[in-house]
Amino acid sequence: MNQVNIIKILVISLFFLFTLTPLMPITSYDYHNHQRIIQIFFLSAISLLLVLILIRNKGVSIVSSSNRRTKVLPIIFIFSGCLSSFISKETSFSLFYTLHISLLFITLQSLSSINNKKSILFIIYVLIIAHTSLILICLLNIIFTLSEQQPLNPYIIYSGFINIRFFNQVQVFILPFLVLLLKFKGIQRVVFIILFLNLLLIFIGQARGALLSFLAFSIFALALKTTLKKQVLIGLACLALSCITFYALDSLNKGGTEILRTSTSGRVDLWLNTLSSLSIKHLFIGNGPGIFEMSLGNSAPFSHPHNSLIEILNEWGLIALICILTAVFTTFKKAVTHLRGHKKDVITESLFYSFAIGVIYSLFSGVHVMPVSQTLLFIMWGLLLGRINKKNGPLIYINKWGKAIITILFIFGWYFYLQQAISVYNNIDPDNGYIYGPRFWSVGQRE
Repeated sequence: MNQVNIIKILVISLFFLFTLTPLMPITSYDYHNHQRIIQIFFLSAISLLLVLILIRNKGVSIVSSSNRRTKVLPIIFIFSGCLSSFISKETSFSLFYTLHISLLFITLQSLSSINNKKSILFIIYVLIIAHTSLILICLLNIIFTLSEQQPLNPYIIYSGFINIRFFNQVQVFILPFLVLLLKFKGIQRVVFIILFLNLLLIFIGQARGALLSFLAFSIFALALKTTLKKQVLIGLACLALSCITFYALDSLNKGGTEILRTSTSGRVDLWLNTLSSLSIKHLFIGNGPGIFEMSLGNSAPFSHPHNSLIEILNEWGLIALICILTAVFTTFKKAVTHLRGHKKDVITESLFYSFAIGVIYSLFSGVHVMPVSQTLLFIMWGLLLGRINKKNGPLIYINKWGKAIITILFIFGWYFYLQQAISVYNNIDPDNGYIYGPRFWSVGQRE
């Protein structure tokens, strides 16, 4: 393992520790903004490392011909975002948000160089340890709630996030790795307890989308017939046990929670209203990345439509949507092909399930929007690509003038990115409360 990958792993580990461990938000006045600021440092560090590598090395590896089409798709996607930004009513913010997504794609590409089994397993361990420290705080909250004879309220029990759904969005990425670690007999009991607590918390939060995503992952894993089949069945048994435990605990204080409620929390109305507002221009470009805003009746404005496909279509346009769907589908196809030929590659399998479950949950929630889950989505995507695309193409040599131009572009990009992030942050007045739903910052207000 080279020094560059060691630095990348260290940066990833620090991101997990600073965003998931149960500490007070030290960089801002709430958890969301604290996590977003840590994300900004994370993306800046990874992109800075990429520039330093570019300056230091004589050439960079380009993708092989078999992967070249897939690599072009994010470029077209970002280009569509830029075009949409220029015709947007909020050009500066849209360009800023497009640049933010660009940094996530740069991070994805950079992390795809990490394909060593031990390195990825280390990242998984750090992620689970950091997240488990948060779960243990939630366990204490459950104990205190029961001791005070109060109903199981997720708004009291959940910790570390300003919204209970943001908590669930991170959980879905963790679940496949917990199923993976059930394979290690030395820690199997501890992992089972952690998985049980996670699923119990999902029931307490009535996170139907997270439950559906977990079930979809389990069914697909069983259909794939890999070596994790036994662990997936244990995971489903754990799901049943956590469900029984939840209803038993809930009956003690008559909380009356309904997991199988039929209401959609306004999502369907939001989706239909968003789709009905589309026009011919959306075949090519969108309204502008990051500026979605819609109210239903007298409710506070939603800052995203709680569906990744509808959001991309509305903000980026149909061309961008086709590009991202093609990129994700190609990743899925290559991963399944790889796993059929390497049935004992449980590391790649767990990465695939983690990425897939995040994509599935983004159809019901803001996984692709919120700072921690958004970063996890791109980290898992990058690590998965590193495992299924191990062949690099030929080196392309860049002279000193080319390196200078690229460095200057990055400097201007960083300046614009940080300047806009600070400017929008300063426009927020915490005394006014959370009038707008969270998007980049915890208050979706941009002006």
